[in-house]
Amino acid sequence: MKKLAIVTLMAMLYAVTGYGQVAKSGMNALAFLKIGVGARQVSLGSAATTLTGDPNQIFWNPAGIVDEPSSFAASVSYNRWLLGLKQEAGVITYNVNEVGTFGLGFITFGVNNIPADRDLLPANLSNLQIDQQTSSTYNYNDMALVLSYARHVTDILSLGLNVKYLNETIDNMSAGAFAVDLGSRYRVTDFWDIGASMSNLGSDIKYYAISSPIPLTFSVGTSFHSQFSDELGGALYFDVVQPQDLSQLFYSGIDISLIKMVDLRFGYKFNYSNTKDAGNSLRGPIETSIEGFSAGIGANVKIGDYQLRFDYAFTQMSILNDVHRFTLSFDWGK
Repeated sequence: MKKLAIVTLMAMLYAVTGYGQVAKSGMNALAFLKIGVGARQVSLGSAATTLTGDPNQIFWNPAGIVDEPSSFAASVSYNRWLLGLKQEAGVITYNVNEVGTFGLGFITFGVNNIPADRDLLPANLSNLQIDQQTSSTYNYNDMALVLSYARHVTDILSLGLNVKYLNETIDNMSAGAFAVDLGSRYRVTDFWDIGASMSNLGSDIKYYAISSPIPLTFSVGTSFHSQFSDELGGALYFDVVQPQDLSQLFYSGIDISLIKMVDLRFGYKFNYSNTKDAGNSLRGPIETSIEGFSAGIGANVKIGDYQLRFDYAFTQMSILNDVHRFTLSFDWGK
């Protein structure tokens, strides 16, 4: 298993550094899968590959949901995204002694009552028989269902796997796809972790005769942790991310823990805000992403064996309105 983990890490590192040299912006369907889930992760600049002990890691690196034996965790998140779009997510995880940690999660994303304009049919669909709708509005909704499993292979190595069903509904049309995520996390020393993940390896999504790939992504990350005193701790996080349709991205974050009850978090996405696609002779270069600085706060309240955590994240958007995320988590049996 150790050899398998090392080979997996090396393969993912090679993928991050060598994959997607010819990036094509906008080639992926189900773009909602690129939007981060969980205020804690997003406030750290999405440098979340090596986070652990958080149920929302099911959406970043499934190896990170491994927790202490006989522990249960649940979390719900809300994100008021751009242009009236809403993202809602939930996850539960449960650890079975010497078997591993199981997780079940969902994401919904979309907006309703969009004014409809069906006067023009795209040229590449003109030969298809398409039912013309007459309602004045329509809805757009995405959904992901995630079943996860992770376990400690050794006391310093954990591996994880997600199986996902994805669905998108636009007006009266619906299409689905299946995908898997793979993740690993390795504790090099007491203060240094490394990890890797591959997300959204799966089938294309198809409308009529047109198929589009889902957003395959490779990530490699590292983090450094230190507890300076009983009242003060800190961690640094760094990720290198290779999306299928963009150049390499670099994420970073810092977490400052105060009296083990309050966390202050800051992050930044390098080579992300104002990244430009070369375009073509007709339209020229265009911006492909707009996120930059992020920040957040977390508060923990422990009552006996129960722990309640609230996380908030702010994300700076260089063109549109800034984004605010909220996450409420519950742990038992730690």
